[in-house]
Amino acid sequence: MGILVDKTSDCPYINFSEQGLLEIEGRSITEDVFSFWQPLVDWVEQYIKAPAELTKAVIFLEYTNSSSNKYLSEIMKQLDTCAAHGNKVEIIWKYEEEDESILMLGQDLASLISIPLQFQEVEMEKVKMQKVRIKSKKTGSEAVISFRYWDAIVRNGHFDDYIVLEEDVKTS
Repeated sequence: MGILVDKTSDCPYINFSEQGLLEIEGRSITEDVFSFWQPLVDWVEQYIKAPAELTKAVIFLEYTNSSSNKYLSEIMKQLDTCAAHGNKVEIIWKYEEEDESILMLGQDLASLISIPLQFQEVEMEKVKMQKVRIKSKKTGSEAVISFRYWDAIVRNGHFDDYIVLEEDVKTS
């Protein structure tokens, strides 16, 4: 079973799928890093015992504290172990345009593993504007969510629970 966590002001969005997609996006400044990150490290440890044909990790951080970096390092090392056992693993490290500190963090973490990271600079204005309006078939409630969260719902097989009312919703 995968893990799906929507991001908050101090914890990142997480989408860890048994189909091989591992996404981390947002900021990680939670005071209780163990409770947040240790289950993720444990999940990856179990996942790499029987990984998908391709494991693709996409990491896109706005900010992270040093305690969170320790757990990110552990996840990277687990993925490196997975690759060392002959499995195909890709790691994409995204960072906001001109965010040198997050770029440098990715470079530092890359130096700990043998998998080459793919670095991608992201224009934030475009990303922030991508939204979708959905309606729950069960409750009738509507919500405007990010395309990334909608993609995770689809990948995890829950898209039949919702109706897409509008794509590319403009919000202020």
